[in-house]
Amino acid sequence: MSNERDLLSGLKDIPDPAAHLAARPPPARIDAPAEPSPTRPARERLVVGAILAGLAWILLRTWMEGFRDDLGSPRVALPLVLLAALSGLGLLLALLPRARGLPAGVRALQALVAAVALGFLASAVVTSRGDDVLAPLVVHLECSAVALSMALVPFALAALVLRRSFLSAPAWRGAAIGALCGLGAAIGIHAHCSLDEVVHVALAHGVPIAAGALLGAAAGALRGRA
Repeated sequence: MSNERDLLSGLKDIPDPAAHLAARPPPARIDAPAEPSPTRPARERLVVGAILAGLAWILLRTWMEGFRDDLGSPRVALPLVLLAALSGLGLLLALLPRARGLPAGVRALQALVAAVALGFLASAVVTSRGDDVLAPLVVHLECSAVALSMALVPFALAALVLRRSFLSAPAWRGAAIGALCGLGAAIGIHAHCSLDEVVHVALAHGVPIAAGALLGAAAGALRGRA
């Protein structure tokens, strides 16, 4: 019995291995977000509504500026239809989950951004008449301003609806969606402006694509991660 008492009394001399943990200050309190996250069906409805609203805005702005006279010619209409198809397929790739419910990977997003830029540049080259005179700087600036105004609403809606919705690669996912929003505006300005000179189309008509990719990457990095 005396040996047992000696052993028990010796336990008090053993240092506590977790004493340094107990000395740490308590973790900071994290409050629950004041705004509840929407459910998946609710978010899908918001995304569809944002896409329709953005498309309606681009159509309205194009109608306000006026459609080009040769819009119905195959040389103009066919590239616009192909670009519109690229925009729609790109949105499906960027937004819809793939196998096992996972979103598109970084490689697919990078390829999508490149496809948007290269597809638009290829359209500008194919539809160019080849003998156009370079437009003055003021014309480039006017078309750029109109194109950016067409892209303003889709940009804002995408940033609002898709905040805190990216599980991975938020910057690339935002860049892809921003480039697609810009492509929609580029289609709108090209349906209005009849100047087909390559430099004008690539720079003035394509400026919302570059702006959308950059702003989308920034918005995704700052506010996109779920």
